Amino acid sequence: MNNEQTKSLIDTISLEEYVQKGKLPQCLPADAQITLEQAKAQADEVWSVEKEKLEVFSFDYKGCTVNMTFQMDGTYLFDSIDVWGEVGNSGGVATEKELESNSDLDSGPGTSKLATLETVESIQQFAEKVGMKLEWFEMGDERVCLMPSAVTLHYLKQQKNSWKLVKIAGAYRSVGEVRSSLSSIADAMN
Repeated sequence: MNNEQTKSLIDTISLEEYVQKGKLPQCLPADAQITLEQAKAQADEVWSVEKEKLEVFSFDYKGCTVNMTFQMDGTYLFDSIDVWGEVGNSGGVATEKELESNSDLDSGPGTSKLATLETVESIQQFAEKVGMKLEWFEMGDERVCLMPSAVTLHYLKQQKNSWKLVKIAGAYRSVGEVRSSLSSIADAMN
C-alpha cells in the first residue's frame, strides 16, 4: 500500500464495523496495515507528544475526524473518532423524521450512516438488530455506552432530554477494565 491510499483506506471502514470490532486495524483487509509513516504522510493534522513519545494523526472526513495514536517507534496504540456532523438542518439533535429522510446520509468513513449511531435511541436499535448487549454509564451531562468490543460511545445531553454522539473511543483496554473505570467515574459523579 502506498502512502496515498492511507486516507482512502480509512474511509472504507464503516462506523458500524468499527464499533463492533474495536480498533481500526481490525477493520482493514487482511493484507493491509497502516504504519506510522503512512499515517504521517496523509494526515490532515499531526501532533507529537515528546514527553510521552507519542504521535497522533488526524484524518478529516464528512461529519467526523479519525484520530490514530502511535508510539514514536511505530507501535500502534489506539484510535478514536470525534463526531461533529449533524443530520438534518435543525442545528441540534435530529428528529426522528430527519433521521428517516436522511437515512442515506454518508457522514463518516466507509458506508456508514451516522444516523445509525448518532442518538441513544438509534444505537439501541442498531444493537438490537445485530444482537448486541450494551452497557450504559451516566456521568452528569454525558452518557457513555460500552460495547462488547470495549469501544465506548460518548453522548452529550442536548435540549429536551435528548443525547447526541460526540466521540467514539476505540478499544485500548479490556472490556472489564473499561467497565471498571467507567463505573468508578460514574459513581464519583453521581
